[in-house]
Amino acid sequence: MRKAQLVVRMMIAHDEWELLVNHVGSIRVGIGGVSGHWSVKNIVAHVMTREQHLADRLTEIARGETYQPCSTWEEFDAFIEEYGFPDFDSPLISTDAANELVYEKYKNAAMNELVAEELDAFSALLTGVRALSEEQINDLGLAPRIKHVTLDHYRHHIADIRKRFKRTLLRQS
Repeated sequence: MRKAQLVVRMMIAHDEWELLVNHVGSIRVGIGGVSGHWSVKNIVAHVMTREQHLADRLTEIARGETYQPCSTWEEFDAFIEEYGFPDFDSPLISTDAANELVYEKYKNAAMNELVAEELDAFSALLTGVRALSEEQINDLGLAPRIKHVTLDHYRHHIADIRKRFKRTLLRQS
């Protein structure tokens, strides 16, 4: 996939994601059971941290820096201290455990703050993609990872949200 196509697809998918999150409304964002025990608010925090994690990695690549996933618990704790979320690429922690750390950190955060942070994370991710050459994206095999964190991730959670709030979202349309 060409870089320009990837950027356009990211933006379209994010617009759909953002529209649905806004459509859910402030009254329902805290209702659990949307994706497992998570609410829409928890999902926004989850998506935001994944976007920011990848944006940070792309920025490092653009600067010519080398990223190594945390291989010790001391490195892992320092990573959380520095970035505010777990190193999702670390072999020390499972996806579920990393997601639970994010849930615990953001479960009491205000929705408007999470939405603002998610918008910033997406913007940083777009900036990171744009900063890389098409060759870097292809040679480093980044397109599938970018698609996973954005297009696929949004689709997955959009389906969860629509399923959970099917009746009320249809009535409001």
